[in-house]
Amino acid sequence: MKIGVFITIMVMASMSVYGQISSQEAIKKLSFIEGKWEGKASVTTGPGQTMQLNQHENVELKLGGKILSVEGKGYNEDKLEFNAFAIITFDEAKQEYEMLSWLASGQKTKAYVTVHDDKNWEWGFDVPQGKVRYFVTLNEKGQWSEKGEFSPNGKTWYPSFNMLLDKK
Repeated sequence: MKIGVFITIMVMASMSVYGQISSQEAIKKLSFIEGKWEGKASVTTGPGQTMQLNQHENVELKLGGKILSVEGKGYNEDKLEFNAFAIITFDEAKQEYEMLSWLASGQKTKAYVTVHDDKNWEWGFDVPQGKVRYFVTLNEKGQWSEKGEFSPNGKTWYPSFNMLLDKK
């Protein structure tokens, strides 16, 4: 009788993880941006105001492919204007991505990550004035294309960021 109960518990436990993906499998879906990248970025800094940057991104898989680290640096001429670092992980128990990012200014954000397919994913977060979201794509030329949008109400979206990078 005890063996039957034990077997039933083990079968039920194994069924609860059936269909779940591991953190390595999940992070692999984002790894198309792994490597060193360079290109141009345009950032909206206010109404009718944009800043052009020479953007550099360094993306590495860490801890056996369970973490993706991303560091971005944007230069206006030779001056560093933008520096951010992010870590993306996958919570196997919740079956969801987690992203933490930091700016050189000390600001930090906890963001959502949603994978759309093997060459498209989205990340975003709430800000006091509304919502921000970014769409990351590997285009047909093998370039990292990223577009950002801001919404004050979650319904109407305004372009706020545009980046196009080549792998080095």
